[in-house]
Order: sequence, then C-alpha cells, then structure tokens
Amino acid sequence: MVCIPQSGGKRAPEREAYEKAPAFKQGQRFRAGIEGRISVLFRGRGMKRCLAEGIERFELLVGAAVLANNLMNIASLLTKRAHRYRRAA
Repeated sequence: MVCIPQSGGKRAPEREAYEKAPAFKQGQRFRAGIEGRISVLFRGRGMKRCLAEGIERFELLVGAAVLANNLMNIASLLTKRAHRYRRAA
C-alpha cells in the first residue's frame, strides 16, 4: 500500500476514506519513522551522496548509513565499558 497523502486540490470522497483508513495511517507512521531515521543517519553520521541511481542507490545508501550507525553505537558502548573498568581499578 502506498501511504503518500494527496497534495493539493479537493479530495474525492473515496480518497478521503482511503486516507482515514487505519492501514493508511499505520503506513504514514511507519514512513515518518523511516524518514526520520534516515535524516538522523545523514546528519549525524555524515552520509552525503551515493553515485548509484534508482532503487539500488537507495538500498546502498541506507544500508551503508545503518551499518555506519551500528558501528558507531558499538564503538560508543565499548568506550563506555572501557571507562567503567578503568575507574574501578
């Protein structure tokens, strides 16, 4: 299901009903979460540009951003753990 709301113009009654459906609203929440996460990965992790095009570009860029984010989180956790052990000694 595509969960992109109609932009501009008067909505037909069928479209109004479609956009008020629970499945559409759930898709909107999911989409907003994904877009927010991608934004954080690009801003916070320095992901800028991918030269591939189309769906391949999207998959590569998001995959690389998620991998970079996970590695940064692991490094942060290991750093915190190392500091905790040094202070105890």
